[in-house]
Order: sequence, then C-alpha cells, then structure tokens
Amino acid sequence: MTGYIVLQDILEHLFKFGNIEKSLLKHIRVGERTTIKNIIENGVKRNVLKENDSKIYLLNPLELIIMLEELGIDTLRLCDYISWSEFEDFIAKKLYEFGWEYILGYIHTRVSRFQIDVIALDSILRRALVIECKHWRKHMGVGSLRRIALNHLLRIDKLIKYCEWVATDIPKLRNVETVIPAVIVLRRGDVKAVEGVPIVPLYHLNDFLSNISSYLDVLNIKVFKNRCYI
Repeated sequence: MTGYIVLQDILEHLFKFGNIEKSLLKHIRVGERTTIKNIIENGVKRNVLKENDSKIYLLNPLELIIMLEELGIDTLRLCDYISWSEFEDFIAKKLYEFGWEYILGYIHTRVSRFQIDVIALDSILRRALVIECKHWRKHMGVGSLRRIALNHLLRIDKLIKYCEWVATDIPKLRNVETVIPAVIVLRRGDVKAVEGVPIVPLYHLNDFLSNISSYLDVLNIKVFKNRCYI
C-alpha cells in the first residue's frame, strides 16, 4: 500500500466491519498517529475495544462514539453504522445502570393505539421517564423538533388518559407519581427543551440521568401527574 490513510477512514472501517488489521495503522497520516494510539489505549481500558497481535476489535460501538466525541472527533459518518436497535438497547442499558427499570417498545392496542419506545420507572423517586428514541444524524430545524416534541406529548397524554389499561400491562406504573418526557438523539449537541420536552443527545445521557432534577428546573421541563398512582 502506498500513501496515507486518514483517521476517519480507519474509524469508518472499524465501525463497518467490527475490526481492523493493525498492519493498516502504520499507514495513518503522521499527524494522526498519536490520536489513534490514544483511542486504542483508552478504548481497551474502557472495554470498548479489544486488541490482539494482529487486530483491533470493536466491542461497544456507542461507547466508542461517546469516547470519540470527548476527543473532539467528528462521528457523523460513523453513526450510519449504528442500528436503531443498538441505539435503543444502549439507552436501556444506561437506564438500568442508573437504577431505572424499563420496558422497551411498549405498544398499546386497547381503547386507543399508541407506541412508546422506552418507559423507564424509578420506584424510589416515584418517577416515570417516557422516552422517544431518535436515530437521526442530520441537523433538525426548530420546526421539526417542535413537531417531534408535540407528537411525543400526545403519546404521554394517551398514556395518562388510559393509564388504568396500561397498568394492566405494566403494574408498576401505579408506583410512580410523576411522568417525565424525553427525546434521546444520537446526534451530538446540547441538551435543550422544546415545548417542555428535553432533547438529550446520547453524549449527555449520563449527565442527564445523574442530574435529572436539576434539568427539570433549569430547562422548565414538563412534568405530568400520574392519575393512576396509588
């Protein structure tokens, strides 16, 4: 092989195939060799990458996305290799790590039909987090974000209106006093509220879950009373 390979191409190969030959790394541009070395070392330490004598293996694509964003590396192209199910499962795992129970892909067909990507329950703080997962990579304008937020609020309205029926499927719903909306997105950006709904980039998910009470106050997030709480 002649010439140099840019870092983005190396990373894209890793995401596309799940591994990369270590022999290719010597062809990376000189100015990017320290960066790839740091990525590999930190990735192995964080159990995101695995290394043997000949290859680097990708173990956790979404954790690597977050790690790369911490380093200021553009991940836009890499997000194309993340499936919607990987994205949703990753969010569920994070919720579990922070002590939330969760239900994925809840579909309600009685009385009124609606679907919710993730319902997370915190029985200690008596909260439910009702989540819409958006695996978009392009920039969304204010109008599009507003439409997404309003549609999500309609789902929550139905959830609360028909909570007696929902509670037959999810009995622990009766243990939560308040319902909080959230839209979690793959694209990098700041946490902001649109129509009272927090738009949370994956990069900030840990902080959002750690400091949700602060976000409720600072962003003036809508909080709904669960009328089926007992």
